[in-house]
Amino acid sequence: MIFDPEKLGWRSFFQDQITPDEASDGWQPARVCQGKARRCHVWSAHGTHALAINLFGDKGLPAVGDWLLLDPTKAQRPRRLQRFSALTRKAPGSRFATQVLAANVDTLLIVTACNQEFNVGRIERYLALAAEAQIRPVLVLTKADLTNPEIFVQQARTLGEHLQIECLDTRDPYQLEPLRKLCGPGQTVAALGSSGVGKSTLINALTGLSGEAAQPVGEARADDNKGKHTTTSRSLHHLPAGGVLVDLPGIRELQLTEAADGIDDIFTEITALITDCRFTNCRHTSEPGCAIAAALADGKLNPRRWENYLKLQGEQKVYAKSKADLAKRDDKRPTKKITKHRLDDVDQY
Repeated sequence: MIFDPEKLGWRSFFQDQITPDEASDGWQPARVCQGKARRCHVWSAHGTHALAINLFGDKGLPAVGDWLLLDPTKAQRPRRLQRFSALTRKAPGSRFATQVLAANVDTLLIVTACNQEFNVGRIERYLALAAEAQIRPVLVLTKADLTNPEIFVQQARTLGEHLQIECLDTRDPYQLEPLRKLCGPGQTVAALGSSGVGKSTLINALTGLSGEAAQPVGEARADDNKGKHTTTSRSLHHLPAGGVLVDLPGIRELQLTEAADGIDDIFTEITALITDCRFTNCRHTSEPGCAIAAALADGKLNPRRWENYLKLQGEQKVYAKSKADLAKRDDKRPTKKITKHRLDDVDQY
């Protein structure tokens, strides 16, 4: 593989972060292409090699899609560059911790299927995630050949007049063309969805992989046409169009972290109505002059949209409180002794 940083997403945003000393010393860019428990694999001018996670200390841990700077002498730790975007969620099993799913993403393919897996509320959650990260969302409806897809397309159109929706049979190359246009040189596209929606099949079609190099694809169950979960780790893949694609494991739980702006962005009709309430502290229950109650009563506001908005806002409050409580406890704890990390735990490059 010829390492071409610009095709892989390198741009002036990252170039401007290189210090004069790093430039004169020949520090080299590398992009994280896969993450493991204790190591991350990167693409660089020296091929694909691994870096120990402990080189980054407790902060600045790399995620798939991150850009790093490597000291050619290996005398200093690699440095993770600032991200222009990050897909994040609340870490499973934690009350406050944030998990970075992928970094420096331009376009998010929200993949769902034209079957029982289709869930408008879940899609709204994905859209809020993308909006908060300022990443362009594209809704991809797969398995369109197995049913009447127009029913699902009509529901998807209620999620926003500007939302790009692609309903397709991944076996038809012609239907994939709108997605290929998003995958040009320098572009990073991430594919996110629940297990069994045909995401691996879509990725194989976009990357042109087959045989042993392809992502494994599970057989669809006969009772509901749902495929089996096959992707097990986050990884970057080269695209024939010149860009890269981030494959993410099927999401079983997606709780948002700090995404208030993203939620407001996808529920614009609700945020507009709230400003029309007579009282600024309106609780939207039985207060006089409540624009929300009036819109629900006359059918101008979809009750399902309102319920999902309240649910997401409630999660925001719980997350914020848990985070604030933890910060108070941390302020009272004694400072831990910093452990030095080995700088030679790096594969040759």
